Parts: sequence; structure tokens; C-alpha cells
Amino acid sequence: MAEPIYAIFEEREELMVSPTGGNPTLRLAHFLKPSVSSIDELPPPFLSAEPTVSELEKLPLKVHFKGWRRTDENWKMWVASLHSKYQSIWKESGIYEAIMCSKYSICRHQDLILGLAEKWCPKTNTFIFSWGEATVTLEDMMALGGYSVLGESVLSPLVTKEMEEIHEILLEANRRVSLSFTASQHKWLEHFMGSGSKIEHEAFLSYWLSKFVFPLCEYRIERQNFPIAILMARGTRIALAPAVLSSIYTDLGLLKEKLVASTKLDTEEVLNLSAPFQLVQLWAWERFPALRPSPISISQCEPRPARWSKLKKVSIENVRLAIDTAEESFQWRPYAIAANHNWLFPKFYEEKEQWVSVDAALDKELESFALCLRVCELLGLHCIQQYLPHRVAMQFGIDQDLPGHVARYNMSQGIAWSHYNRSIGDSKLYIPPRLFEADVTMRYFEWWKQSMSAQKDAIKNFVTRPRDSRRIPRVYSGKMENYNVFVPPSSFVECFKMDTVKETKLLGTLSEKRLAIDVKPLPVSVSQKMSHSTADDGVPEKDLLMILEAKDIQSEGLMGEAKKILTDVTVREVEHPKNIVVHVKENDGKSSSYCKTEMPGLELEARISRLERAVAELKAARANN
Repeated sequence: MAEPIYAIFEEREELMVSPTGGNPTLRLAHFLKPSVSSIDELPPPFLSAEPTVSELEKLPLKVHFKGWRRTDENWKMWVASLHSKYQSIWKESGIYEAIMCSKYSICRHQDLILGLAEKWCPKTNTFIFSWGEATVTLEDMMALGGYSVLGESVLSPLVTKEMEEIHEILLEANRRVSLSFTASQHKWLEHFMGSGSKIEHEAFLSYWLSKFVFPLCEYRIERQNFPIAILMARGTRIALAPAVLSSIYTDLGLLKEKLVASTKLDTEEVLNLSAPFQLVQLWAWERFPALRPSPISISQCEPRPARWSKLKKVSIENVRLAIDTAEESFQWRPYAIAANHNWLFPKFYEEKEQWVSVDAALDKELESFALCLRVCELLGLHCIQQYLPHRVAMQFGIDQDLPGHVARYNMSQGIAWSHYNRSIGDSKLYIPPRLFEADVTMRYFEWWKQSMSAQKDAIKNFVTRPRDSRRIPRVYSGKMENYNVFVPPSSFVECFKMDTVKETKLLGTLSEKRLAIDVKPLPVSVSQKMSHSTADDGVPEKDLLMILEAKDIQSEGLMGEAKKILTDVTVREVEHPKNIVVHVKENDGKSSSYCKTEMPGLELEARISRLERAVAELKAARANN
């Protein structure tokens, strides 16, 4: 029997392995469609012509997050004054939790956002980390924004004469309040809050949409939000989640484009972004323990973002390094972990796996989860973006296989919405256990390693231009231009031979994961030297000498191999920015080469810190012997 064309899941027996490596296991696994069975069926990686930027703080690019709106006491008072009268309508239209979320303020950590944007791939709308692929999903829009994935399009028309009349009243109020071309949000709130006007509720929702949901760079009430507000005021559920996510994807792509282009700027540029980037930061705080403050304990009735309200950012010396070394600590399913002892899990977070029939009686929470899992087009107010959850299946507790190609359905707004709003093709939905740790297929594991190696050409010979304080700012706020970017991954190259070598040489090991020091007492010495020279293009070159001497080094066996005693290790720095080649001579006489490419701009202190940790491990091993 042929599978339905719109099926979400497939179940089959596969050889599975942890994404961090280990012994593979043959077991029954579940995957998101579409997937392919061979690396040969995948398109070649889209390598970026420009590697990631080197020093974020020295970029000739000033980024303003105009959509990052903080709440104020007047807004909280307006919410409280209408809560008892309209809360049932808010729940019916699927915006109750989203309105409650708007009462909390999130302090911005700009370096974190820029560090994540470096990893963004607009071709796939995912972050390409050295250790895996992840993204902001529709599930995140539900959990962190309180937005619904179910309902009508944000571009739905008004359907009754009464609605049209309310629309005309709002337009007239917009003209009257503005006294110019646009009505400021502050004037709008002052005019309608507590007024008792027959359109106060619609005005309230228009303000909320304009400030928190679909903010623009200008702080005005957007007339395009009036029809949405009118529909929601009458209990119509609007699918805000895909529209908000579409705006986030669009601005992440624009930010990545400008970060790359800024390395060649001769004038300072100003970039204004209107998407609600606080949701991107919350996404990161939920998943990167090393990058977040300690969350606040919240009550059962509070939304999840309340955990992070008004918390100051943590001091992180090197955001890039923290992101690149997060493989072991990254939380693939943070919402499966209780925010507090009274946390109520959605119905798609059960202790045991389930197969749920898809019929008219399907629970709305389970239907919402199904929409989070399938590829689609995300229709926004001003953009259409592709949603590819099959590339990040582990974020849903689903095993990961090679992601198949997905055709676009973005020829028009109507086609895009029809693709999003299509029927579920599966007869049953698979709901994984809440605490299940998903794996990847062996072919995916091998593909990922090959893709990492392919990145080496994209990061060679990268040059950063020094910032000129005399530059005249240019302001940019517009649509993203098309350009090629890489598909996995972006900052880590492993296990390939290289020939061009600089004079820098290290004896011992600089590895963080693959090499482990033997427990025997070892003599250790660390020295460092910095010399500066200038290349033809005027960019300072740096040579580094750090020496860590060790007699025997024990290597972890890869994918079940036996551990090996390495009798000689030479580490050399290759080209610019920082490519480290490790030539290993094993005790059986065999030789092999490994290469680790560090992120451009990785500070000397960070490398010294890793050497110091290696020295500490040596001392600890000697003490335990």
C-alpha cells in the first residue's frame, strides 16, 4: 500500500548511533519525512563564499533590534482591566497565553544573538553548529510566545458588514489620534485605555499586535493588524505562530547576510530589525545552560517566559567558544523538563510513547504537535519562509535520518497558506516518550562528518578589516538579498589531511574530546610567544608558539574502536585563521592526521585556557596515580 503523500512519520529498523558518536545499535526507529537512504541522493552543500566574521565587537555594523519591545506598567494595567471581561474570548481565539507573555520583559544579550546569527543558514532556516543542526520551531512559538499553530491565516478577510464597520471606525481613530501620518503606540494607548469605547477591545488587540506580535521599526499602530484584531475579538482563532516564525526567519537571514557583508564595509552600516528577537534569545537560554542566567521559580499559572523575566545576561568571555563546545550540554527538548514542580505538560509530553488515531476527535494539543513536525510554508504578513522540521527531528524526540529535499510552495500567499493548512496525511500520529533521547542513523553520522570537512575551503584566507571610527553610518532596513550560504556545518573540521603548514608547532595535545592524557606522571611545560608581522594587504599576522610536552597519550576509540596509546603527537597551526593539524604516531607505528579549525577571532586567552585545563588534567592524573 502506498504511503500518503502528506505523511509525517515513517517507522523502520535502522542502525542508530548517538549524535556524539559511540557504539551503533540496530533498533526500530521513527523518522520525520521526507528522508533519503543515501548520501548520493542529497544535494551538495551550499558553501558560503564568505566565512563567518571574526570579531563581533569590532564589526562596522550597528544592529538595532526594533522589534524587541519591553513591557510597561500601563500595558499591564490595560491587560488587567480587560482580563475578567475578555479572557474567555482570548482563550477561544488562542491568544490568552500570548497576551500573558507580553507582560514580561527579557533583557537583551546582543552578543548571544549575533553569535547565533553567525550560524544561521537561510537555505535551510536552521542553525548549523559544529555538533549538529537546530532551529527555532513552531513548538518554540507555542512554548515561548504562547502563539497558536492552528486557526485561520493572518491575511484572512473580514466576512461581515459589522466587521467592516468596526474596521472603518479603527481607521478613522488611527487618523484622528495620529494628527500626522501615523499613530504612535503611546498615543493610541492613552486614547483608548479605560475609555469605555465600544471598540476598546479591538483597539487593545491592535496595540498588542503592533507592539509585541508584528512590530515594525517605527513605533506605530499598523493598520494591517486591524482585521486580525477584529476577527480575534470575535473569538476567531488566528494561526499567529507561523506568521511570527516567518518574520524571525526572514530577519535572521537578513542579519546573517549583513554580518557576512560587513567584513568588507568601508563605511559603518546601521541595520534595523523588526522581528521579536527576544524569542530567539529565549530559545537559546532554554537550550544552552552555559549561556543563560539561573531561571526564576514560577507558579503553575504563569507562562514559561516568566522564568526569564528581567534577568540580567550572564558574563560570557567568548560566546562563540561556548556555542561551539555545547555538544554535550545542549538541551534538545527543554520543554519536556518541568519548569517547576507544578508544571503541567502538554498532552504530547507523555511518559510512554503513543500512537494516536487521526480523526475528527483528535485533541487540539496533539494536532498542534503534528503541525510542528511537518514541512510547510510559513505565511507571514510580509514574507513567506520554508519550515523544515525534518532536519531537526531530535528537537521533537524523533530520530534523525538524512533530510530529503522539499519543494517550495511559495508562488503566492494563497498557495503557501494552502500548503500549511493541508490535512494531516497520517492515519496515526507517533508521540515519543517525554524523556526519550533521539539518535541519528549511521549514514547521517557519516554525512555530517563529510559535510564538516567540506567547510574547510570556506574558512581559508579570511581577512577582517579594522574598523574606522571616522566612518559615516549608513542605515539599512529592507529585504534580504539572495546569496549562497553553507549547509552543515560551519565551524569545525575533523579528520582530513592538509599540506600547507605555518611554522607554529605544538608538542602534545590541544584536543578537547578525541585525545585523553594517560594517567602516568608526565613532565609538563607550557610556553608562549607572540610575534606580529604585516601581510601585503595590511592585516596583522600572528604567530603563536605554545608547547605542552607529554610522553604517552591515550586516544578514545572512535565508534567502538579499541583505545590506543599514542607515542608521539605533533600539533601544527595551518594557515589563517587558526587551523590546527594533529599528526599522530601510534605505538604500532601507524600515522594519521586530524585537523581542527577554530572559529576566526578565537582569543589567545581561550587557547591558553584550554592548555591550562590540559595541565590541570595532567596534575590530577599524577595525583591519582
